[in-house]
Amino acid sequence: MTSYIWTAPTRIFHWLLAVGFTVAFILGDFDNLSNLHFAFGAFVGVLIFFRILFGLFGPIYSTFKDFPIGLKSQREFIHSFFSKGKIFAGHNPAASVIMLGIFFVGIICSVSGYFLYANENNVLNIGINEDSLEELHEITANLFLILVAIHLLGILAETLFHKKTGTLKSIFTGYKNIESKNAKLNGFHKIFLVLWLIIPFYVSYLAYGLPVNPKEQENKIENNENYDYDDD
Repeated sequence: MTSYIWTAPTRIFHWLLAVGFTVAFILGDFDNLSNLHFAFGAFVGVLIFFRILFGLFGPIYSTFKDFPIGLKSQREFIHSFFSKGKIFAGHNPAASVIMLGIFFVGIICSVSGYFLYANENNVLNIGINEDSLEELHEITANLFLILVAIHLLGILAETLFHKKTGTLKSIFTGYKNIESKNAKLNGFHKIFLVLWLIIPFYVSYLAYGLPVNPKEQENKIENNENYDYDDD
C-alpha cells in the first residue's frame, strides 16, 4: 500500500533549496564571485519565503498545522523510534523542528546578507554596523549547514530503522509505503507553484546584477592576500 505524501511543490522546493544553499555557501569564500553569491543567496531567501506561505495554505503534510512539534509528540517519537511505534505520514516530530529551524535561519541568513550588501555599498543604512551584520550572516549560514547535516542524519536513521516506510524514496517520488490520506493540489496550489518557480529565479537574476563597490572588493581581496602572507 502506498500513499502520495509529498506533492510536486514540496519536492521541487526541497531540491532547489539544497542546490541553492550549497552553491551560495561555497561561493561565500570567493570575493571575485560576489555577484553569484548574491544571486544564489537571494534565490534561497525567496524560495524559503514562498515555502513559508505554502506552509499556511498548502496541501496536507506540507502545512505547518501538520508539523507535530509539541513536547508530547517529541517524547512519543523518541521512545518509539527504535521500535514499531507510530508512523508519521508527513514530517515526524524531530524533522518538523529541524525544518522550521531551516526556514527561520535561512530567512535571517538571506536578509542579513542583503543588509550587509546594502551597508557596504551605501544603498541602505539600518543602524547596524557591518561587522555585526557580517557576523550574523556567517553564524546563520553555519547554523543552516548544521541543521541540514542533522536533517541528513535523520533521513539516514529513518532509512536504517524504518526502511519499509520508504522515506528516502518519497523525496524523489512523493510516495511512502504507508496507508494514509493522499495529498492533493487544488487549482490555487498549481498557480502558486508557477509563481514559486518564476519569482525566485527572477529575483536571483536581479541580485546577480547588483553593482559591487570596487573599493570594497579590493579591500577584501587585499585583506585575504595579507592574511595568506601572514600565514606563510
